[in-house]
Amino acid sequence: MIVLGLVAVLAMAVAAPAFATESSEEPVEEVTETTEATPDFGGNPPVVVVPPVTVEEEELPWTARYIYPTIAVAAILLVGGLILAYNRGIKRRYEVV
Repeated sequence: MIVLGLVAVLAMAVAAPAFATESSEEPVEEVTETTEATPDFGGNPPVVVVPPVTVEEEELPWTARYIYPTIAVAAILLVGGLILAYNRGIKRRYEVV
């Protein structure tokens, strides 16, 4: 029974980062000053002009959104079911005199 409790606690510890990353607050954008160095090509234009890279926001992986909460709920239901089954077994085994 103790081992099962430890497994449930471990499952919740694994799922905690998934719950912690979900935030309803809007992210605060950092404003930093950047300087651009102008390269010296000796009067010649660059061979390849590289367009600026746009960084897209990453969506949470599906494991963090679905699997972790499912494991947490399953662990809670498992522990609750085991407690109920244990109590019912004890009631059948002994009689109050």
